[in-house]
Amino acid sequence: MHKSPLPEQAVPMLRWRWIAALSVLSVLPFLFVRIPPLTDAPGHIGRFAVQLAPAESVLHRYFAFAWRPTLNLAADLIVQALHPLFGPIAAMWLVCAAVPVLTVLGLLAVARQLNPRGSAALPWALIFVYNSPFLWGFVNYSFTAALALCGFALWIALERRAALRGALFLPIAPALFLGHGEGGALLLLWVAGYEAARAGSWWRPAAAIGVAARLWPFVAVVLPLAVARGDGGTTAWDFPGKLDELTALVRDQHAALDIATVAAALAVLLLGRLGGARIVPAGLWPVLGTVGLFLAAPLQLAGTNNVDMRLAPYAMMLALALQDWHPVSARRRRLVLLAGAALLAVRFGITTASFLGYQGSYARELAALDHVAPGSRVLNLVPSDCGLRAWRQPRLTHLAALATAERQAWTNAHWAVASIHLLQVRYAPPGFATDPSQLVSPADCVGRGGESRQAIVGLVPRLPLDAVDYVWLIDVQLPPGAAAPRLVPIWRSGGSTLYAVRPRVRT
Repeated sequence: MHKSPLPEQAVPMLRWRWIAALSVLSVLPFLFVRIPPLTDAPGHIGRFAVQLAPAESVLHRYFAFAWRPTLNLAADLIVQALHPLFGPIAAMWLVCAAVPVLTVLGLLAVARQLNPRGSAALPWALIFVYNSPFLWGFVNYSFTAALALCGFALWIALERRAALRGALFLPIAPALFLGHGEGGALLLLWVAGYEAARAGSWWRPAAAIGVAARLWPFVAVVLPLAVARGDGGTTAWDFPGKLDELTALVRDQHAALDIATVAAALAVLLLGRLGGARIVPAGLWPVLGTVGLFLAAPLQLAGTNNVDMRLAPYAMMLALALQDWHPVSARRRRLVLLAGAALLAVRFGITTASFLGYQGSYARELAALDHVAPGSRVLNLVPSDCGLRAWRQPRLTHLAALATAERQAWTNAHWAVASIHLLQVRYAPPGFATDPSQLVSPADCVGRGGESRQAIVGLVPRLPLDAVDYVWLIDVQLPPGAAAPRLVPIWRSGGSTLYAVRPRVRT
């Protein structure tokens, strides 16, 4: 059984002062930005504008927002509570910035409990804190998964105080499921795996009953599962695509570096095992359970996309943090630790620099909103590349949703899947109502890979100019010779243009 005090041979970074310092340091990239440069974050902020709009707001003509219990409410509830103090943009910044802090805190606390002497690969685990699901802006999931790591550490720490643990987790478990169902499921999976590992032969009836009895606080998760309402949605698997998802676990700025990072982390796990490093017994089933769930999970579940991709970074984090390198020679342990720390520093520096770059890009593009009349209708088009060219994303996909927050405007950059989202679109020009109608691809991407893509040449004749006041092209240009006499340019910056739509001449 583990002991809470650290042994003398413990990895220094697992002392609380280092855990606190690393948790705080992890937020550094966010200190340079006002709007979190995560792909979906502007879309969340636009939704919050509708959520918080007063009854007389013009936004209610364009959108509907109705509270209902779903398994996807983390940021919505936090922003609802914090917006009187900070406003929706700053409140969303706090939610996003909290994710790396809580992830580092939870991960290191778990390692402190289960693997204090052998966590030589901890810097490798920390590389996956800024993972692809988080950089995509899956904020509700990432925030809840970070809390799940903290909850897992707390469960272990309270092993000898069963009554207090039960009292705490009776509300914690269902609250996490309300924050995000998949993030809450991770907490249940990790705790169940930990208890199964402690039970030994957990598949035997007596041991299985004992494990189930210790999990009694999780009976409360039936409440959010029972009351959550949705309208179905597509569920689909893509097993061949899981290999692509593995290579893109830390997809960020440079494909070669990001793929090599994943390969190197897997090599650390493999070489460690060949050298005698094993995942600590109490952590084996949580790691294997997360890997198994990733392999079995669908790509899309009830309208939620990238379900399986979200799980893989947490399997990697736990496997690397809980692999016990203590039996390996001190020289090799130092080599693994220093190599991981060096790569972590390089990647963290690149991520921080990229946030600065995105901040400048966002500021340049959002200058267009100074020319947009409040309450108007803005049709947006943004680029969407394919293949390796699309590896480094400009993170502009939902930037136009900030027109809703800043100018109380309608735009087609919002997502509104009835099965999972509280926002629904009332004003819906045919073919240009919601995401992904704003995405424009190069001609050589159209029809590629079975995806639904559209090129600007085919879009121009179909633009619903009678239904909008502006057309906002972000890093997209009209094709040469395109006849658009009703589009009057009123702002330009680089490859972006804001057009006012001239009324149709009636004869």
